[in-house]
Amino acid sequence: MVEESEQRHSGVSQHAVKQQLFKNTYVKVFLVYLAIALVMFWTVTIGITTRVSNGYGDIHQSLFNLWWVPYSLFTLHQSPYFTNLLFYPVGANLVTQTMSPLAGIVMAPIYALSPALAYNILYFTSFALSGLFMFMLAKYVTKNNYAAFIAGLIFAFSPTHIAQATSHLDWTIVEFIPLFLLFYLMALREKRMKYALLAAVSFVLLTFAGDIEQALLTFCIAAVVTVFLFISERKEMLNLTTLKMVGMVAAFTFVIASPFIALMLPHLTSGAFSSAQQLSGVVNNMEWSDNLASFFLPSFYNGIFNGIAHSYSYIYALTYQGISYQINVGERVSYLGYTVIALALFGLYYDYKQNRLGKSLLWIVLFVVFGWLALGPYLQIGTTVTGIPTIYMLYKDIPILNIIREPGRFDFALTIALAIMAAFGFAKLTEGKDRNTTYKYLAVVSLLILIEYNGMPLTPSYIGSSSIPTAIPSAYSEIGKLSGNFSVLILPALTNTSALPSLYTGTATYYVTAMKKPLVGGYTSRENATQVMSVSSVPIATAAWYLEQGAGLVYPSPIKQNFTNITTLFMAEDNIGFIAVQRDAYNLTEQEQLYGFLSSAYGQPVYQSNSTFMFSTTAAVSKNAGKSIASYTVGNWTPGYSLCAPGQCNATLGNMWWGQGPLGLVVFSPKDQNVAMAFEAMSYTGSPTLDLYLNNVQSPTSSLKLSAVPSRYAVNMTLSQGLNEIVFYSQQGGTTSIPYGIDNITITPS
Repeated sequence: MVEESEQRHSGVSQHAVKQQLFKNTYVKVFLVYLAIALVMFWTVTIGITTRVSNGYGDIHQSLFNLWWVPYSLFTLHQSPYFTNLLFYPVGANLVTQTMSPLAGIVMAPIYALSPALAYNILYFTSFALSGLFMFMLAKYVTKNNYAAFIAGLIFAFSPTHIAQATSHLDWTIVEFIPLFLLFYLMALREKRMKYALLAAVSFVLLTFAGDIEQALLTFCIAAVVTVFLFISERKEMLNLTTLKMVGMVAAFTFVIASPFIALMLPHLTSGAFSSAQQLSGVVNNMEWSDNLASFFLPSFYNGIFNGIAHSYSYIYALTYQGISYQINVGERVSYLGYTVIALALFGLYYDYKQNRLGKSLLWIVLFVVFGWLALGPYLQIGTTVTGIPTIYMLYKDIPILNIIREPGRFDFALTIALAIMAAFGFAKLTEGKDRNTTYKYLAVVSLLILIEYNGMPLTPSYIGSSSIPTAIPSAYSEIGKLSGNFSVLILPALTNTSALPSLYTGTATYYVTAMKKPLVGGYTSRENATQVMSVSSVPIATAAWYLEQGAGLVYPSPIKQNFTNITTLFMAEDNIGFIAVQRDAYNLTEQEQLYGFLSSAYGQPVYQSNSTFMFSTTAAVSKNAGKSIASYTVGNWTPGYSLCAPGQCNATLGNMWWGQGPLGLVVFSPKDQNVAMAFEAMSYTGSPTLDLYLNNVQSPTSSLKLSAVPSRYAVNMTLSQGLNEIVFYSQQGGTTSIPYGIDNITITPS
């Protein structure tokens, strides 16, 4: 009887707890935002365990990251900040990558069941939590739940957030930015240690569940807030207690983040930071900057206005100094919304009348500073690059901070400020209204905002392209079951110049999660030159890239030799056990060319499907590798046709491969032997000497006089078994390096 009574009591208590839980304002707000996200992104919702948002290479990179972090920590027992599973044999430094390590650790059990489900839980809860934490910040500032709900709606479903979430998990998980700002403000104003600790926890979460760029953005927000408060509220702020709070936030952050910092430290090399600065020139910054017009034109991702958005697609384009650049549309979406603008202006008007902007000034400053930064190096208005510099020109020269190479991402700070100002406006709009009337205003305003901010796929083409499956061809899982050390090459291995430059290399990166073998190539959002060269030096990878561009299956090189021999040499050098082809990257004719070459070199495929065919290289490599002379160029040899203006390339310049300074040729010889190397060479500058050095010998093996027209030369040399390096160097007067052209190199036993 006692046991039965306890069970009844337990049941009543659990029921009461559930009732109380769902009466909680924060829970209700979270569930409302979650419901909106599930409906808005319905194409993902209906395939929540099998499909994710269609973000091309970046989405696949995020799927890899979610797997890699727990795999590296708990299976390989190593730091996740370096991997040799990508860009083998060079490897990839991941310190500055968009890795979201905490997200991977938290989602590890679910990822093992379904990668799509793990990704989508993060995706949908991030929208809901972004709304909730913005609600909490706005409630603290406005002391009005209804106004706070509007602020949460604005931040969670801003066009910027929706556009970034299409491709970037690290910029989907932005909920901890407003949470940090809430606790940071509370720490400074209320001088309580627990808020400093909570601010630090929030900062660590946004850094390691989001990414390093979020940390830099939030640091900038905190810096502006701190300076503003120290000036505007100096009587309350300029004291040791406040400074102690700032110091404690920094100290707590360092201590809590120390496990991740310890994992990073061995990999904080100059290479990592050079990778972070990849594509960070002024033109690149301009590609990822907001066009001023984009603040006032509905987003390309708005299902309702998607058709109209095509009529002003110029805001998603960049033509600078006569050159048109390919643009990532998601980086230039910054629509503010007229409903939100009206609310913000309404709130500012009354705050000015009553308080001289006393409540709003901080948020105005944040809006102006980060809106200005979001415009990038030079102000762009419609189709015009005005040449008017912005404060981003100063920002981009600040070390570390300039890792944020995409100015449009400052929109997140701008949106927080705009949401607070709109919340002030809504609070004033409903001031003195009864609850029912306030609910009506809330419903109407929320509906108007969601119409303007909508990211719901509605047109058939948008529906069809809005999500992608996460299934991996079974062959890669079978590779994962094989023992032995070998790598895999998946073609195309180099990004193309189409609208989807990172799609296939991103997919290959994701396939690593199934095969768990090193990939020659791959995709990371910040690659360095060494990684790219490690792929472009593989003959079949380069040939497949040319094939993808419509140029046929060619291997561009000044060396004339058997293409199969040089390909097989690289298979052996990089220990490539399998070559796979993603068929969608090529049309049927191109597929047939690639299939024909690979089958002639490596036999029949070991796997074929509608999406993939795959060849094993083991038999051909063991039979043929190392049996004949094979060679390849190293260094910056440049084909002549790329140096000429269109229509201006004559046969003499265009058919040669050009170099300046010491450049190399690596020759594999199966044994010690004498060979004859013949080639054509020229120089259009004077009559310089072309010196050839073999295997680091200080004096040249041969010295040749070049002329202004291609001439045929032949030199004899003795090669050692294995790899030999021949270095070319042309000079005049003993000191001046002279450009020289070479072509039609042949090497034969003498």
